[in-house]
Amino acid sequence: MNPNYTDFRFPQIKAHPWHKVFHKRMPPETIDLASRLLQYSPSLRCTALEACAHPFFSELREPNARLPNGRPLPPLFNFKQELSGASLELIDRLIPEHVRRQMSGGFPLQAGH
Repeated sequence: MNPNYTDFRFPQIKAHPWHKVFHKRMPPETIDLASRLLQYSPSLRCTALEACAHPFFSELREPNARLPNGRPLPPLFNFKQELSGASLELIDRLIPEHVRRQMSGGFPLQAGH
């Protein structure tokens, strides 16, 4: 990575598509999230909150979501400190409407208001 060292040239390797790396029956949301998390350049990589808001986790935001054993999910959306400075759009994607209603006033930014 030293810009002053020009004696060695790495071969140019074409990227291998993620849909060929993962199993053929892998849901597209899974492949999309993995590709966003595994970006080489940090500026292109998604943040932790953006990853949590990804459609891969949408089923956890359903009002009646349960653990495989039928028990209720633990509290998943208590991000008070992490949400400070987050955009309203990201909060809307991350925190389900039914949770925002239950915890009105519990978030640093009230999405959708």
